[in-house]
Order: sequence, then structure tokens, then C-alpha cells
Amino acid sequence: MKATRVGWGRLAGRMVLSLLALNAMNKAALCDELTDLKLPAVERRAWRFQKFPIIAWWGPPGTARLADFQNYKEAGFSLYAANPDSGYEQALEFATQVGLPVMAYRRAQGFGLPAAPVDFSQRRDNIVGWLTHDEPGGMPAVLEAMTAVNTLMREDPTRWTLFNFLPPHAQNNPSTEPIIDAAIRNGMPLLSYDSYVIHADGSDNTEAHFRYLEQFRRASLRHKVPFWAFALSIKHFGYRRPSESDIRWSQYTNLAYGAKGLWYFTYWGPTDWENWDRVAIVDPRSGAKTELYEHIKKLNHSVLQMGDTLLQLTSRDVVHTSPLPGQAPFYEDTHWIAGIKATDALIGFFSDPKGAQYALLVNKRHGMAKSAAEMADQIEVRFDPAVRRVTAVNWLDGTPGPLKIINGKAFLKIHGGTGVLLRVESTL
Repeated sequence: MKATRVGWGRLAGRMVLSLLALNAMNKAALCDELTDLKLPAVERRAWRFQKFPIIAWWGPPGTARLADFQNYKEAGFSLYAANPDSGYEQALEFATQVGLPVMAYRRAQGFGLPAAPVDFSQRRDNIVGWLTHDEPGGMPAVLEAMTAVNTLMREDPTRWTLFNFLPPHAQNNPSTEPIIDAAIRNGMPLLSYDSYVIHADGSDNTEAHFRYLEQFRRASLRHKVPFWAFALSIKHFGYRRPSESDIRWSQYTNLAYGAKGLWYFTYWGPTDWENWDRVAIVDPRSGAKTELYEHIKKLNHSVLQMGDTLLQLTSRDVVHTSPLPGQAPFYEDTHWIAGIKATDALIGFFSDPKGAQYALLVNKRHGMAKSAAEMADQIEVRFDPAVRRVTAVNWLDGTPGPLKIINGKAFLKIHGGTGVLLRVESTL
């Protein structure tokens, strides 16, 4: 029996190795298929939409009121995603009336209204872009999404078109990196992906959150295209309803990694789906604002105030004071922010086209049911001796303007999850 077990063990081991080898071969073949994909060339053109993109998955539907669309805009959303269902035409009309540019889905997203025939050949002026697919998985779906993007981008390269990626851990066969490379090479002008990291038990998958951000930051820099990132705003399955500090943490850390657009999932929402909350940013049964509405409105308007600046910045580095595995640590006397004392912070370093230096300093403290004020931190920042003057360009809850620097140091009270955008004004 012992010899038999050993024989079976060896056989099982060989089978496992064979399966691993086969899997590796399949992955290589898939990568080759994407590498060899050569769709017709797309002309690179500037996007006709010039503002900072803030957009919600599942905005108010066409069956909502005009006032609901106005509330959406007043919350600081700069783009509206129109869903091609039975309310599509009315939604486009309401968006036009309140002055909201539209990035329309090309296929119904299952938002509660029945799908309806839509004539996409009508090029309304307020449609500035298209969303072809959400989370395509597997090679056939990925190729379909890339082809759809390529077709629409060739029709009008100023009306930017994209598909939205799965979270990288779920993007398999093919994986995220070869899809990014092939999608951009074949005409997609920006990157967008999902990330669900705040859990109902109060825990957070921060390691995945920052790993995905770093992956898309690097891809964005490599391909010279922007990327958009994501914040959860509705409780469903094992994910929690975000607190004020949670929602700020999601979006300010996205910005610190160089995101050039922000998603929320969702604004409206379902009324009768199993394992889903009944309210998101608003209550879909009435359009009434929830507590998240005011939190997000305040955050969005702060982002829009610095939006033109953010769109011009290039990410140079991202460092953490208390790094988890895979996160880059902050080293003293390496950047123009030479030292920092904080409970848990990160700094995204940037430069603009003229060489001016910026940093987005984020207090990473946040938590379930915790307000931003509850998680505030008094952060000491020490500047390089060559730095003479620094300005807070944008400071939610604080006072923008020149920092008070004494003996090369400044003290900033930053609320939980919140970032302060700093700019070097003068050096020796």
C-alpha cells in the first residue's frame, strides 16, 4: 500500500505539473492573440469634454424627474451615463436641460427598466463619449469590447469610447496587462476599472486597493493615457455602505495615484434586488437625498475646484508612511517634502508641464461609520531646506493659501480620508 500511495503521489504530482504547464501555454497563447491583434488605426485626438470627469454608474433614469437630474448635477457630477433602456430618450433630454454632458452606454446595464430599441446613429451634441462594455471577461468578450471601442473611435476620435475593466484579480484568461496594452494600441483613449475593497465586517482590502492603483498608474504613464478609478457608494453582498471617511479615502487615494476621473457605484440603485441596499447616494424610490449625498457633494466640488490643475499633472511617485507589503515607503530627505510625522498617510508627487512641483498629501485614516472629523490627524511636514514657500491649492475642511512654515516645518490638520493638494511656490 505504501508503494502504491507513493506511485499515486508521483502520478498526481506529474498531473498537477502538466496542468500548470498547459495553463501557462494557454495564457501565452492568449497573450500572443492580443499581441497580434491589429484593428484599423485610430487617430489620437483631444477629447471634446474638457472638464474633470466625475460620473456615477446608474444615475437617475429617464423615468425620474427633471429635479433628480438637477440634484445629480448639483452634487458635483460632471458627466451623466445614459442607459439605453425605455427611459433613454427622456434621460438625454433631461441631461440636456440641466447642462450635463452624456457618456452613454451602448448596451443596457440592467438598471431596472426594460431594454428598448435605441437609434445610436443620432449624434446628439451633448453625447461626448460611449461606454461599450462593463467588465468583459474571457477572450471572446474582450475582443468584442476592443472591436466595439475601435469602431466607435474611428467614427469620431473626439467622442472618447471605453470599456470598463474587471478588478485585476478577477480579470483572467486573458489577464489585465495584455488587455491594457492591446486596448490602447487599438485605439482606446483611457483606462477604467472596478475595485471593491470596503467590507461589511468593517475590514478593508487596502493591499488590493493600492496594488490596483499602482498597476493602472504605471500603465497610464507607460501609454500616456489617463485612467479613472472607483468608489463604492452602495451596500451590497459583502460590501458595506461607506462612511464619510471611507468615501473620501477611496477618492483622495485614487487622486494621489494620478487618477484623472472618478467613478461612484452607484448614485441611484435598485429597490428590490436581493442582498442589495435600498439606498445609494439617493433613495431610488423617491429621489430623496441620503446622508451620502451631502458628503459626496462636498467632496466632488472640492475636486472640481482643482480639476483643471489635476488634469495637467503627471504622477512622479507615490509613497506611504506606514506601507503594507507592495507599497512604496516614504524615505526621509528624498523629495521636497523631506520628512513627515503622521499616523498613516500617503503622498502622491506630481509635476505640471512647466515643471512646477505638487504633492497630494492624504490622511489614510478612515473606517466604518466614522466621520472625516473623527479620523482627523495633525500631520507635521518638514520641507527640504531649498523650499521657501508652499501653498495649499486645495484643502477640504481647511484654509487654502500659503502654509505657515516655521523652521522648515508646517502642521496640517487633515480630516480622515482627505487629501490636501500642495504646490511649491519658491525655492532657493
